[in-house]
Amino acid sequence: MFRPAAREVVKLPTRYFSCKSEPTRAVTATKKASREEIAGLIPAFPEIYPDFLQSPVWNRRNALKEELERQDMLERRMNIDIPEFYVGSIVAVTSSDKNLGSKEHRFVGICIRREKEGLLHQFTLRNTIENIGVEVLYDLYNPTIKKIETLKLEKRLDSDLSYLVDALPEYSTFDFHMEPQAHPAGTPIPVNECKVKLKNPPWTRRWEISSYRGIDDTWTQATPWYKRKLHKTLVNDYEKYDLIANYRTSSTKEQEVFVQTQMQKFEKERHAAGLTRRRILKSAASYK
Repeated sequence: MFRPAAREVVKLPTRYFSCKSEPTRAVTATKKASREEIAGLIPAFPEIYPDFLQSPVWNRRNALKEELERQDMLERRMNIDIPEFYVGSIVAVTSSDKNLGSKEHRFVGICIRREKEGLLHQFTLRNTIENIGVEVLYDLYNPTIKKIETLKLEKRLDSDLSYLVDALPEYSTFDFHMEPQAHPAGTPIPVNECKVKLKNPPWTRRWEISSYRGIDDTWTQATPWYKRKLHKTLVNDYEKYDLIANYRTSSTKEQEVFVQTQMQKFEKERHAAGLTRRRILKSAASYK
C-alpha cells in the first residue's frame, strides 16, 4: 500500500513586535497637521464655513448643484466682506430697506443659530429691546445685506442657543452702540462658559431633556406640579451608541480639503488679475 512521505515541519523563528503603533500614529498625525498648515488649510473649517459643507441628508447631495452654488457664493464674498463668527458671537448686520427714511437698518445681537447649507445658509441674531426679545433671521447671501461686523468673537458651550428665548433677559441684552473688540491674531477663539438661567416653566420647548451644556440647573426650582407634568426624561439617549452618526451627518475630510483648495485657487486667480485683494479663506486662530 502506497503511503505518502511524511511532511517535514519547519519551525520559523518567533518574532516579537514591540508596541510602537501609538507613537507612529502620533508622528503621522503631526505630519498631517503640518502639511495642512503648510498648504494653508484651516482645521476649524466646518465651524467657520458651515455654508460650504455638504447637506447632512445623503440623498440630497448633488455634486453639480454644490459646484454651481459654490461659484455663486465665492463671487458674492468678493463683493462683501463676510467676517468670521460663531454661534455665541456678537454680530451687527447692516441691511438696506427701501421703506425706511435712512434706507438702511442696523441690528446688533448674539448669534443663536446657523443652519442650512449653500446659498440657503441662514443665521439668527437675538437681542432684548425694551424688555421684549427680538430675533432677526438673515440669509447670509442676501444681496440686501450691505455689511456684517463681528463685534465680539467668541464661542459658547452649545452650537445652538435657541434656549435663550426662555432665559432671563440679561443673557440676550446688548447695546446697539457696542464698540467692536479686537481679537489678537493667531490666538485661539475664546469659549464663553457662561451658563444661563431659565425662567420658571412652562417653556417653549422641553430644554431639560436635551443635552445642553449652557443651561443652569433650573429643574430644582420648578414647582412640584410642573415636575409631575413635565417628567424629566432623556431624549435621543440611544445616539451615544451610534458609532457612525457623525459620519452620516457631516462632510468628509476629503470634501473639506477639496473645497478649501478650490477657494484658494479662486483667490489666487482674482488676485493675479488685479480685481481685488480681499481674502476669502481666513481664520483668526490660524493667522500667522
